[in-house]
Amino acid sequence: MTSMMNADTLLSPEELSILWADLAGNEQLPDWYELTEHGELIMSPRPETRHQRLCTQIAFQLQAQLGGEAVVEAAVLTATAGIRVPDVIWMPESAWQQPAAIEHLLKAPPLVVEVLSPGNRKKEINHKTQAYLASGVQEVILIGLTGIIEYVRQDGVHAMSMFNLHLELPSQHFSSVNP
Repeated sequence: MTSMMNADTLLSPEELSILWADLAGNEQLPDWYELTEHGELIMSPRPETRHQRLCTQIAFQLQAQLGGEAVVEAAVLTATAGIRVPDVIWMPESAWQQPAAIEHLLKAPPLVVEVLSPGNRKKEINHKTQAYLASGVQEVILIGLTGIIEYVRQDGVHAMSMFNLHLELPSQHFSSVNP
Protein backbone atom coordinates (compact mmCIF):
# COMPACT_ATOMS: atom_id res chain seq x y z
CA MET A 1 0.00 0.00 0.00
CA THR A 2 1.77 3.16 -1.16
CA SER A 3 -1.08 5.52 -1.98
CA MET A 4 -4.23 6.11 0.01
CA MET A 5 -5.75 8.86 -2.12
CA ASN A 6 -5.49 10.53 -5.54
CA ALA A 7 -2.11 12.29 -5.76
CA ASP A 8 -3.78 15.44 -7.19
CA THR A 9 -6.18 15.88 -4.26
CA LEU A 10 -5.05 17.95 -1.28
CA LEU A 11 -6.60 16.72 1.93
CA SER A 12 -7.77 19.03 4.69
CA PRO A 13 -6.19 18.76 8.15
CA GLU A 14 -9.39 17.06 9.32
CA GLU A 15 -9.29 14.49 6.50
CA LEU A 16 -5.61 13.81 7.17
CA SER A 17 -6.21 13.34 10.89
CA ILE A 18 -9.09 10.90 10.24
CA LEU A 19 -6.92 8.93 7.81
CA TRP A 20 -4.04 8.97 10.34
CA ALA A 21 -6.32 7.61 13.08
CA ASP A 22 -7.58 4.87 10.73
CA LEU A 23 -4.02 3.88 9.84
CA ALA A 24 -3.03 3.77 13.51
CA GLY A 25 -5.60 1.03 14.01
CA ASN A 26 -4.27 -1.06 11.12
CA GLU A 27 -2.03 -3.73 12.65
CA GLN A 28 -0.84 -4.77 9.17
CA LEU A 29 1.16 -1.55 8.75
CA PRO A 30 4.66 -1.04 10.10
CA ASP A 31 5.18 1.66 12.73
CA TRP A 32 7.33 3.92 10.52
CA TYR A 33 5.23 5.91 8.11
CA GLU A 34 4.09 9.43 7.25
CA LEU A 35 1.27 10.85 5.12
CA THR A 36 1.75 13.39 2.36
CA GLU A 37 -0.61 16.31 1.92
CA HIS A 38 -2.40 14.12 -0.66
CA GLY A 39 -2.94 11.27 1.79
CA GLU A 40 -0.21 9.13 0.22
CA LEU A 41 1.42 6.72 2.62
CA ILE A 42 5.20 7.08 2.86
CA MET A 43 6.73 4.04 4.46
CA SER A 44 10.25 4.18 5.86
CA PRO A 45 12.64 1.45 6.87
CA ARG A 46 13.17 0.92 10.57
CA PRO A 47 15.80 3.40 11.80
CA GLU A 48 19.23 1.98 12.51
CA THR A 49 20.36 1.69 16.12
CA ARG A 50 22.97 4.43 15.54
CA HIS A 51 20.24 6.78 14.35
CA GLN A 52 17.97 5.98 17.32
CA ARG A 53 20.80 6.41 19.84
CA LEU A 54 21.65 9.81 18.37
CA CYS A 55 17.99 10.94 18.46
CA THR A 56 17.72 9.88 22.10
CA GLN A 57 20.89 11.77 23.01
CA ILE A 58 19.57 14.89 21.26
CA ALA A 59 16.25 14.63 23.11
CA PHE A 60 18.08 14.40 26.45
CA GLN A 61 20.22 17.42 25.58
CA LEU A 62 17.17 19.49 24.54
CA GLN A 63 15.43 18.74 27.84
CA ALA A 64 18.56 19.44 29.87
CA GLN A 65 19.23 22.77 28.14
CA LEU A 66 15.68 24.02 27.54
CA GLY A 67 13.52 22.31 30.16
CA GLY A 68 10.12 21.27 28.87
CA GLU A 69 9.94 17.92 27.14
CA ALA A 70 11.58 16.47 24.04
CA VAL A 71 10.00 13.47 22.33
CA VAL A 72 11.38 11.10 19.71
CA GLU A 73 9.14 10.41 16.67
CA ALA A 74 5.99 12.39 17.45
CA ALA A 75 3.54 12.97 14.59
CA VAL A 76 3.22 16.61 13.47
CA LEU A 77 0.35 17.91 11.30
CA THR A 78 1.93 20.35 8.85
CA ALA A 79 0.24 23.05 6.79
CA THR A 80 1.69 21.96 3.44
CA ALA A 81 3.23 18.46 3.67
CA GLY A 82 0.66 16.31 5.44
CA ILE A 83 1.55 14.45 8.62
CA ARG A 84 5.26 14.10 9.21
CA VAL A 85 7.20 12.40 11.98
CA PRO A 86 10.39 14.29 12.76
CA ASP A 87 13.14 12.49 14.63
CA VAL A 88 12.82 14.73 17.71
CA ILE A 89 10.47 17.54 18.74
CA TRP A 90 10.66 19.86 21.74
CA MET A 91 7.94 21.89 23.47
CA PRO A 92 7.86 23.83 26.74
CA GLU A 93 5.97 22.16 29.58
CA SER A 94 3.07 24.63 29.25
CA ALA A 95 2.45 23.52 25.66
CA TRP A 96 2.19 19.89 26.75
CA GLN A 97 -0.50 20.90 29.26
CA GLN A 98 -2.83 22.30 26.57
CA PRO A 99 -5.47 19.92 25.22
CA ALA A 100 -4.50 18.62 21.79
CA ALA A 101 -6.69 19.95 18.99
CA ILE A 102 -6.38 16.65 17.13
CA GLU A 103 -5.72 13.49 19.11
CA HIS A 104 -2.31 11.90 18.48
CA LEU A 105 -1.12 14.82 16.34
CA LEU A 106 0.89 17.88 17.31
CA LYS A 107 0.64 21.24 15.64
CA ALA A 108 3.75 23.38 15.36
CA PRO A 109 6.07 22.44 18.19
CA PRO A 110 8.60 25.28 18.57
CA LEU A 111 11.57 23.05 17.71
CA VAL A 112 11.92 20.10 15.33
CA VAL A 113 15.04 17.99 14.69
CA GLU A 114 15.67 15.85 11.61
CA VAL A 115 18.70 13.54 11.70
CA LEU A 116 19.55 12.82 8.09
CA SER A 117 20.10 9.29 6.82
CA PRO A 118 21.86 8.16 3.63
CA GLY A 119 18.48 7.57 1.94
CA ASN A 120 17.22 11.13 2.49
CA ARG A 121 16.81 13.23 -0.65
CA LYS A 122 17.59 16.94 -0.42
CA LYS A 123 14.32 17.88 -2.17
CA GLU A 124 12.21 15.93 0.34
CA ILE A 125 14.10 17.30 3.37
CA ASN A 126 13.66 20.85 2.03
CA HIS A 127 9.92 20.19 1.49
CA LYS A 128 9.52 18.91 5.06
CA THR A 129 11.59 21.76 6.53
CA GLN A 130 9.54 24.40 4.73
CA ALA A 131 6.31 22.67 5.77
CA TYR A 132 7.37 22.69 9.43
CA LEU A 133 8.22 26.39 9.22
CA ALA A 134 4.98 27.24 7.36
CA SER A 135 3.09 25.47 10.16
CA GLY A 136 4.58 27.67 12.87
CA VAL A 137 7.66 25.70 13.92
CA GLN A 138 10.21 28.32 14.96
CA GLU A 139 13.37 26.36 14.21
CA VAL A 140 14.26 23.14 12.39
CA ILE A 141 17.59 21.56 13.28
CA LEU A 142 19.10 19.43 10.52
CA ILE A 143 21.87 17.03 11.54
CA GLY A 144 23.90 16.02 8.47
CA LEU A 145 25.54 12.68 7.76
CA THR A 146 28.92 14.00 8.95
CA GLY A 147 27.51 15.71 12.05
CA ILE A 148 27.21 19.20 10.61
CA ILE A 149 24.32 21.05 12.27
CA GLU A 150 22.13 23.57 10.45
CA TYR A 151 19.59 25.72 12.28
CA VAL A 152 16.85 26.64 9.80
CA ARG A 153 14.33 29.40 10.45
CA GLN A 154 11.95 31.44 8.30
CA ASP A 155 14.78 33.78 7.33
CA GLY A 156 17.22 31.04 6.30
CA VAL A 157 20.01 28.85 7.65
CA HIS A 158 21.93 29.96 10.74
CA ALA A 159 25.13 28.82 12.47
CA MET A 160 23.57 29.16 15.95
CA SER A 161 20.23 28.18 17.44
CA MET A 162 17.68 30.82 18.38
CA PHE A 163 17.13 28.73 21.53
CA ASN A 164 20.79 29.15 22.57
CA LEU A 165 21.38 25.40 22.24
CA HIS A 166 24.81 23.83 22.22
CA LEU A 167 24.38 20.26 21.00
CA GLU A 168 27.29 17.90 21.55
CA LEU A 169 27.12 15.06 19.06
CA PRO A 170 29.46 12.08 19.55
CA SER A 171 31.68 11.63 16.49
CA GLN A 172 31.22 7.83 16.44
CA HIS A 173 27.66 8.37 15.12
CA PHE A 174 28.84 10.00 11.89
CA SER A 175 30.65 9.05 8.74
CA SER A 176 33.79 10.92 7.77
CA VAL A 177 32.74 11.00 4.11
CA ASN A 178 31.30 14.24 2.73
CA PRO A 179 27.55 14.02 2.03
